[in-house]
Amino acid sequence: MRPVARAPRTPAPRASRTAAYTRQPGTLGGVGPADQRAVRRANLSAVARLVAAEGPRSRATIALRTGINKSTVSSLVAELIDRGLLAETGEQEHPGRVGRPARTVTLGTGVAAAGLELNVDHLAVCVVDLAGRVLHAERVPTVGAARRPAEVLDELAHLARAAIAAARARGVRVLGAGLALPGLVDQRDGRLLLAPNLGWREVPVRAELARRLADPGMLLAVDNEANLAALAEHWDGAARDLHDFVCVSGEIGIGGGVVVDGELLRGAHGFGGELGHVVVDPGGKPCACGSRGCLETIAGRAAVLRRAGCPPAAGAGVLRSRAEAGDTATLAALGDAGQALGFALAAVVNVLDPEAVLLGGYLAPLAPWLERPLAAELADRVLAGGCEVRAAALAQGGATRGGAAGVLRAILADPAAVQHGRAAVRYASAVGR
Repeated sequence: MRPVARAPRTPAPRASRTAAYTRQPGTLGGVGPADQRAVRRANLSAVARLVAAEGPRSRATIALRTGINKSTVSSLVAELIDRGLLAETGEQEHPGRVGRPARTVTLGTGVAAAGLELNVDHLAVCVVDLAGRVLHAERVPTVGAARRPAEVLDELAHLARAAIAAARARGVRVLGAGLALPGLVDQRDGRLLLAPNLGWREVPVRAELARRLADPGMLLAVDNEANLAALAEHWDGAARDLHDFVCVSGEIGIGGGVVVDGELLRGAHGFGGELGHVVVDPGGKPCACGSRGCLETIAGRAAVLRRAGCPPAAGAGVLRSRAEAGDTATLAALGDAGQALGFALAAVVNVLDPEAVLLGGYLAPLAPWLERPLAAELADRVLAGGCEVRAAALAQGGATRGGAAGVLRAILADPAAVQHGRAAVRYASAVGR
């Protein structure tokens, strides 16, 4: 499994994007200092993103690929090295070639971001640097789904501080953190509007976490966990080759991240992809959201464990072992879950026509038993075209990896902000760019 932050899928800047950046700083004729600063910020981003997308490159190749003149590229590279975003490799771009060797630069290892996840039965954290190294990863179970937000956020902040301190002890600056939450998130102010499985409503999560971390220079971004898992798979997982897909994130509940034409589909209010509360059985069991027969009452982990006759604390590993052994109850529970997923996803596929559906979270290791009934439902209900079913590559680590990767991509988009420890994150616009 490859780390999510390695070489984010940022294509080389197109000529049309960089044409305005090719003039010499002293020949901008009529352009004021503010405009020159904006041009330099854009050029820094162009260079950083090109190295992120294509790997180690010499200054000459960077100049060729971006259209920025060589002397300016040398200055930009020097600044990016000074900020810790690039580093000299000491290697030649074309060993053995006659003439002065062209030394390459690559992404630096001195800058990192944290990915955090707060979910019903666990907290998780990872720290990933720009070069893709996972410096720290931890997942701890939590007891009691209906605990007070303050108590859970205290634990999460403690976990985050320990991870950040461990990275800083290695000389790595952690500039920000992306937090994944299992519910409806208002990204404007980082509030968790509603999380039925947590029993939380209108919790100012970002503000409360920022107060606990007490680091005013650190960027904190908050998003839905299924969205972050989808972005992680798109950037460095099972959806790297896809432009249109649906990522189903399975934990206690069911979430969905939808990517259309390389962009995360958020909807008018930012809540797109709430697949878990699509009703698949109107007369079914009550759901935590207040409705009946929602998808997660059949395909959520707790529901599948209950139907399989497993203890509530068991995980995907237990279900997989029982399925491999041919346990009748487990196979029936997985068959029902796959069928319900197919029923819910068929409408999505008919509307959006994605290339594939990814099964993430606890569903990923169970994909061999879910794929057949799911695919059968899609075949019966989808009007035309094919839709592949894949297991997610990052599985239960996807949300934290997506949180970290979103911050790292924001750093690449505005390297000039690194010295202040801040960068503007917009996950929706960062996808595929």
